[in-house]
Amino acid sequence: MTGKPVDSTRRRRPGLWLAIVGGLVAVGFAIYALLAAPDSTSGPLWIVAGWGALVFIYGLYRVIRGPSSLDDPRAGTDANGR
Repeated sequence: MTGKPVDSTRRRRPGLWLAIVGGLVAVGFAIYALLAAPDSTSGPLWIVAGWGALVFIYGLYRVIRGPSSLDDPRAGTDANGR
């Protein structure tokens, strides 16, 4: 295999982008749902805000927990736990 060697000294936080994007989606759609509520029904907007909150929570969990034993340093997953 002719790839770059894996830099094991670099600290990775695998859920950082999940937390950032999920938080932005949740807050953005929640604000939009609050502003659109008097004009129309905002039910679907709250569903998207809820999904954004779930993505934020999962990303925050991954940031706190760190890399999993299933995370392969060369990308993807390693089901054998090597």
